[in-house]
Amino acid sequence: MKKETELEKQIIEEYSTKDEQNLYRERTLHEGLWESEKIIYRKYFKKGSSILDVGCGSGRTTVGLKEMGYNIFGVDLTPAMIKTAKEIAREKQLKIHYEVQNATDLRFQDSSFDNALFSFNGWCQIPNHERRQKALNEIYRVIKPKGYFIFTIHERHVFGKRLPFWTWQAFKMYALKPLGLNIKEIEWGDRFFKAVAKGVTQYNYIHIPSRKEVKEMVKEAGFGLVYNAKRSEITDKDNNLDSGNCTFWVCRK
Repeated sequence: MKKETELEKQIIEEYSTKDEQNLYRERTLHEGLWESEKIIYRKYFKKGSSILDVGCGSGRTTVGLKEMGYNIFGVDLTPAMIKTAKEIAREKQLKIHYEVQNATDLRFQDSSFDNALFSFNGWCQIPNHERRQKALNEIYRVIKPKGYFIFTIHERHVFGKRLPFWTWQAFKMYALKPLGLNIKEIEWGDRFFKAVAKGVTQYNYIHIPSRKEVKEMVKEAGFGLVYNAKRSEITDKDNNLDSGNCTFWVCRK
């Protein structure tokens, strides 16, 4: 697990930079909840219920849900994110509890929350299939029976315009890696990329799973799949967002 641990440290370092903190502060203060998130959360989270926001970052979803009337608790792996989230909560005079925690080993008792969510694609930034499964298992453990868990992903589509990229990824994983070459990807579906958002260059890791992979993992954790749809299928009001057409997954314990 050495490679996964090193990658986790790199992720924390990347999200701790001043530029990243300023970017996420901006998103929390001025972007807020997407219209699609508001629709989904209102539909499945009973107003006033307790919600665990896993991978909350600087609080974009946490603040939004608090302002919608939910009892919200935010956790994130990156201490700098939690520090910024607390500062924003104080500025907005909102009583939100934040803690640094790892989604694969949550420090809560069983059935502590009515519901949970994993902020935008955060689950997919956990290195290694086993760790992502642990995170799902932990979230299942800490929410109450019949509670909802909502998260988003970008689905892996091998064919079409992405075929050259995934062909090269497969060659690296199944031809070069067995030869002992130092391949950054830990498993099929991993992607390392550079993105520019609001003038800030981000060096990101993400695992892009197939729909089948997600369904199997959700089921293994014990969840029932209630609903899944692309963001554009929920509303056309988020089409101007630069985060891609992610897919919402709604699960129930």
